[in-house]
Parts: sequence; C-alpha cells; structure tokens
Amino acid sequence: MKKIFGLFAAICLFTAMPATAQFNFGIKAGVNLSEKPSLNINELKNSLQGNTGWFVGPTAKFIFPVVGLGIEANVLYSQANIEVNGQNLLNQSIDIPLYLRYEITLPVVNKFLEPFVAVGPQFGWNIGNKNVSIDNVIENVTENIKFKESNISLNLGLGVILFDHLQVHANYNLALGKTADVTATYKDSSLIDISKNIAEMKSNIWQISLAYIF
Repeated sequence: MKKIFGLFAAICLFTAMPATAQFNFGIKAGVNLSEKPSLNINELKNSLQGNTGWFVGPTAKFIFPVVGLGIEANVLYSQANIEVNGQNLLNQSIDIPLYLRYEITLPVVNKFLEPFVAVGPQFGWNIGNKNVSIDNVIENVTENIKFKESNISLNLGLGVILFDHLQVHANYNLALGKTADVTATYKDSSLIDISKNIAEMKSNIWQISLAYIF
C-alpha cells in the first residue's frame, strides 16, 4: 500500500508542475553489471558471482530551465543475472526509477555538453521465475533461491547530455532490503525432506545507459 501511495504522490507531483517546466521524453537502454551478491553468512559466498544483464524502456523528465532542477521517471523492463555454483539465474523485473535531477549549465559548452547528477528511489516488481532450485551434489543438498515479489532500492548517478538529445548515464543501484531468501533442502536419517532458511541475499547493480531524448 505504501508503494502505491508513493507512486500516486509522484504522479501528482508531475501534474502539479507549472507550464514553465520543460518536458521531454525518450527511450532508454543500458546494461546491468551485477555485483557479487552479499549474504548474511560466509559459507555460501564463494558460490555466488555477479553477471551482466540489460534493460530498456521509456523515459521522461521535467526540468525547470532557470534553476536546472527537475524530475525524471522511467518504466523499464530489466534483466539481472546472478551466477550460483556455475549456474546462471535470470531475474526479470519491471522497474520504475524516479530521479531528482540537477542539470549543470556550463559557459560556452552548454550548447553541446551538459552534465547532471541524479538521485532517487526505484520500485521493482518481479515478473520472472521467482523460485530456483540448485542441486549441490557435493553437500547432497538442494539450495532454493526465492526472489522477492517486489523491492525498493536507491539510485545514485551522474551523466552528461550531448547536443540536447543524447544522454549518457552511469548509475549505482543500492538494494534497500533483501533481494531473495536462500533455503536448503536435505534428507534426514529417515529420508524425510527438511527445509530451513539459511541466508538472505542482497544484490547491488552498476548500470550504464544511453537515452535518446526527443
């Protein structure tokens, strides 16, 4: 409910902006460079590796021309990849990053180059496979990874606008909560399956994107 209220408040903020604000929209695409996921126990850390994914979707921004301050909103289809025991796990999501932007006007070069900084929350919804099982033959254990239905993260980024239309953006996506739960299933002496929660996974992502602004 809090996430829905937050999105509603953001939409209200967009519609409340005065007509003097500059509105632009475009298309954004980029790569996800997942860091090695962190776990709250050390035993499984060596079995995890980050991998490369991608994202694409529409983008829009409202900028106040005089002060250079504004808001950017995106709706992105995203794929992030994590490697566990040599097996690649694909996490698919719909992400809505909202940024507070500050565009810096520089003398002389502002006609073709304009740097900016951006920070804000991201709301994500898992639309792919939420449960993945991996057999650990050596330990005779099946590790089960259950991705969360939704998540909230924080984006910190900077970039440049080239010739008013091309935008290059480097961003760090910091998870504000767990990305997935890890459980282990094994058979006891009576050959009965027993499952127990063994870890919580958190995944942060570096992102590089290119956008064309109409």
